[in-house]
Amino acid sequence: MAFGGFKSLGEVALKYQIVLRPEPFVQPVPMVVDEAFRRRLEFDRINAPVNVSEQAISEFLIAPVLQQMWRAHSDFLMIWSHVAFGEEMPLKGFPDYFFSKRSHLGRVQDQPYILFVQDKTDDFDAAWAQCLAAMLAAQQMNKRPEQPIYGSASSGEFWFFAKLEGKTLFQDPRSFTLTHLDELFAALNDVLQRARHEALTPVEGNS
Repeated sequence: MAFGGFKSLGEVALKYQIVLRPEPFVQPVPMVVDEAFRRRLEFDRINAPVNVSEQAISEFLIAPVLQQMWRAHSDFLMIWSHVAFGEEMPLKGFPDYFFSKRSHLGRVQDQPYILFVQDKTDDFDAAWAQCLAAMLAAQQMNKRPEQPIYGSASSGEFWFFAKLEGKTLFQDPRSFTLTHLDELFAALNDVLQRARHEALTPVEGNS
């Protein structure tokens, strides 16, 4: 279920008075890409019918990349896929993927919710609408409006990143692509390191 049926980023921005600001904030952090993973991903990219649906894109391209990246940060972050999120409509639905703090209780959702990934075949405006709605839901649930929450919209081949701080959405205008996998992994590594930092930042007044 889509978040509130939002169809465009402008629609969400107007409803919640979010300033949209282009800003190249991602600072790629290089990391080694496993060669076996690189070969598997390239095989699926060339041979799998990834252009037939968003589900195919998600299964063959986006999920493998996120899973591979998550393993490097799984000591402090948990990944969730297509589970219910949000407290009330219209900021309620099923994000494609999101990351939260890894709970000491095991595989249970724990705050803060810090990174959301939305897949779309080619309609990035709709993807960002859904992604921002999920980020706003997380902002409400975290109850720390100035804490950065990160987002990504991806067609599988192209990946874009943004961060929500207060009432401003900073959108990095650059795209990162599967054809330049090392650059994509470096960008994701930076965003996940930022998310990890937020997961480890204690709430004011708590130990």
